[in-house]
Amino acid sequence: MRQKNQWTQSDLARRIGIKQATISNFENHPDKTTLTTLFKILQSLEMTMVVCEKGAAPDLAQNDSQPDLEW
Repeated sequence: MRQKNQWTQSDLARRIGIKQATISNFENHPDKTTLTTLFKILQSLEMTMVVCEKGAAPDLAQNDSQPDLEW
């Protein structure tokens, strides 16, 4: 998405308020990214994350403003 928007890593980092190196680390080692950083990136790119049971396909038509489960 960053590249689709023609943003550099520095552009995205400035939008979020984090270091360019953090964006680079996310792109190169996503498994080592904190949830806080992930959510900041998703918010900046106007994206959401869908969590579902392992092996289950996400229901992308579901209205995410009405969660099925309470935490």
